[in-house]
Amino acid sequence: MDERLHKRLHLALALLFGLPGLLLGGTVALVGVYSGLMQETRLLPRLLLVCWGVAGALGIVAWVRIGADFLLQGRLGMQVMGRVWWALLLLGAFAAIPAVVLGVVVGLTGRAQGFALLLYGPPLLLPAAHLAWLRWRQPLAAQG
Repeated sequence: MDERLHKRLHLALALLFGLPGLLLGGTVALVGVYSGLMQETRLLPRLLLVCWGVAGALGIVAWVRIGADFLLQGRLGMQVMGRVWWALLLLGAFAAIPAVVLGVVVGLTGRAQGFALLLYGPPLLLPAAHLAWLRWRQPLAAQG
């Protein structure tokens, strides 16, 4: 597959999975930060909620930035991007893991609405994984 087709694939993944994940996951991340700051409970749960929300929001911002660079500059644009953006994307992926686990566990225990939790951030994992794969795979010329 050449780069032009990968750009089209990424655009399709971004529209089908990334946009809903961005809207729903971003909203939940910001609500988590806000509610963590506004709660009057113990410090540790508040701090955990704020860190989780910030990690998700930073992951979303990194995904948008890396995806835009790929669409505008191609694979070379992603390869020259700093490691900080990739670390933020990884941080956001780690923030999505509890939503996946919670959605599956609640969904399998008989509550169908538990599977709805899988829409709040985890859909971004698919286009993010595509970008990471494009970034670290060997160049086409080196594959033979």
